[in-house]
Amino acid sequence: MAHSNRSETQLSLNELYSLLDRSIKNSQQHIKTKEHRLSVLRRQYEGMSNLQARYELADGLYREYYSYSNDSALVWLGRGLELAKALKRKDLLNNRRLLLANQYGLSGFYNEAIFHFQQIPLERLSMEDRINYYFVGSHFYGDLAFFSKDSQIAQQYYHIADQYSDSLNAIAPHNSIPYLWRKTERLNNSDQYQEALKTSTQWEKQVSYGTHDYAIMAFFRAEIYRKMKNRDEQKRWLAISALCDINSAVMDQSSLWNLANLLSEDGDNDRAYQYMDFSWTCVSHFSTHMRGWLVSPILTLINNNYRDSLQSANHHLMLLIVVVSLLSIILLGIIFYVQHKRTQLAKARNELKSINSRLEILNEQLSNANTLLSSTNHQLSDANKMKDEYIGKFLSTCSEYIDKLDNYRIKVNRKLKARQYNDLLKMTETDELKSNELNELFYNFDTVFLHLFPNFVNDFNALLQPEHRIHIPHGGQLTTDLRIFALIRLGIEESSRIAEFLNYSPNSIYNYRARIKKKALCDRSEFEKRVKNITM
Repeated sequence: MAHSNRSETQLSLNELYSLLDRSIKNSQQHIKTKEHRLSVLRRQYEGMSNLQARYELADGLYREYYSYSNDSALVWLGRGLELAKALKRKDLLNNRRLLLANQYGLSGFYNEAIFHFQQIPLERLSMEDRINYYFVGSHFYGDLAFFSKDSQIAQQYYHIADQYSDSLNAIAPHNSIPYLWRKTERLNNSDQYQEALKTSTQWEKQVSYGTHDYAIMAFFRAEIYRKMKNRDEQKRWLAISALCDINSAVMDQSSLWNLANLLSEDGDNDRAYQYMDFSWTCVSHFSTHMRGWLVSPILTLINNNYRDSLQSANHHLMLLIVVVSLLSIILLGIIFYVQHKRTQLAKARNELKSINSRLEILNEQLSNANTLLSSTNHQLSDANKMKDEYIGKFLSTCSEYIDKLDNYRIKVNRKLKARQYNDLLKMTETDELKSNELNELFYNFDTVFLHLFPNFVNDFNALLQPEHRIHIPHGGQLTTDLRIFALIRLGIEESSRIAEFLNYSPNSIYNYRARIKKKALCDRSEFEKRVKNITM
């Protein structure tokens, strides 16, 4: 058993955040390594005929998938269960049932967990499996109590969980991970924080730094500091836990989104959004509804904070544009004043030249005056260059839409000056400008919608009869049918509102909806309700 990497666990929070940022950026490398290892194991399993060897490979694949992909972990546990039956090994069969109960419990499928758990004959278990049996029982009955809405039922589940925990304490070695895990939780829940920290330090000595086991220990240490209201230490250990999980390609992780929540509360919205986005990707990959329930409220809060931050930035940008506009007006006034002075100076120069021909005595004075005027002209030329540069910078900040309107104005102005009225009539008769803007609006809508609902097209097609499913090119835009039901998914149900957005008549929208509903696999009255239930 290895001890922690002291050089990392003693870093400052900002240094840990930098490490986290790099780890997230390089996370695909760890995932590729994981996938390669899984691919090798799967090939070995397919090529193996010996039942015992296949069982061991199935067990290895389960352990690789345990915190990486819940569905795959369950698949390989199921195969191990069948192989144990074929081998007629009751010890292996009971071990697989115990691991299935644990995996189902971790992913929130408590009925399935209890089903497998209740089939395990406790008296036939080895000491190691018996310890794990009590640990698993205390874990998912504790979760059942935590998520129960009925306080009486919750108390019953807590009582059962405590019984399993007491049985675990009675037989587990005091230096074993299950014993130290439960003891740390118990001390923390009873507000014995210093004792809980001491126990977690003992737990730390039993796990290797950089592993998922270390990440779990670090998460529970962060929970101790949370109850102690020591936010800095809580964030430190959440960051350490997240680092271990990311570098181990672990998808079933809680630390990063908890850290994102704290950062959002502290106003660090950019980093909170980055961590939450990555954490949501991991949760989606691990594929359990329970993690989604836990993460969704925090994800919504962080998104709202991030949106408010963007609105504030936009407000400051608008204020900056107003200031720049005022400065530009002042600059234009200065330019007008300088031009006026240039005109006056030019007149004065011409008068001096006229007087020079008549007043030879003042020739030297006039020559000096001309030199001074030349110097002034040079300064004015420099001022013109500065004017052009500042105007260019100002114009570059103008929005693209204002540029489009200005270009259109210029074109109309030229046609008017040239008396090309027929051309103007043709320009105003066509709706090409409106069509282009609508296309750009639809393109932006499709891009944002497909970013929010990447699986919408597949999920929508799953509701249709196979021969009527709609296919779009990779990275392409939505069809009109898909766009209508995308708006319905967003809560815009009235045909009149949809027609206004898509530039169709309400009757056309009604016909589109009716035509698609005829192709549904389900009852027509249920189709739009199911579309609204398509998840992100």
